Amino acid sequence: MEQFAVASPLGSLALTLDGDVVTRLEFPRTPRTGVPAVAAGGGPRSPAGERVAWALSAYFDAGEPPALMLRPGGTAFQQRVWEALRAVPAGETATYGELEARAGSPRAALPVLIPCHRAVGASGPGGWSGLPGAKEWLLAHEADAINRAAP
Repeated sequence: MEQFAVASPLGSLALTLDGDVVTRLEFPRTPRTGVPAVAAGGGPRSPAGERVAWALSAYFDAGEPPALMLRPGGTAFQQRVWEALRAVPAGETATYGELEARAGSPRAALPVLIPCHRAVGASGPGGWSGLPGAKEWLLAHEADAINRAAP
């Protein structure tokens, strides 16, 4: 297992890899845990970690969702919800109700990589990952990247 931090416009992201597979990604301090997930400043040490760090940097530079191998922990039900979220195109959203129609109530895992920020409530964006403004920033970032890429 490799743990490291990657800088992002939203703050330091804490990652855990098992070989080439991302098993954890979160902001270092969350209301859920209340403690740092990974000590800040420790960058990737392996070629796989470097690839993941590069893919995340590319996402934050251009908005292109990274193609990485992911293995979040969770039930079979949660896995179905997260796969449904990954099918929501960049720059678009799906309501929680739409996702519930497919698999039920989602819970964020591996934020950014599984684009939970694209799931919104019928009356507004809803919460996400305990970081105020993160969902709105990511949605605007993706929309801006799509607009820049359009002819």
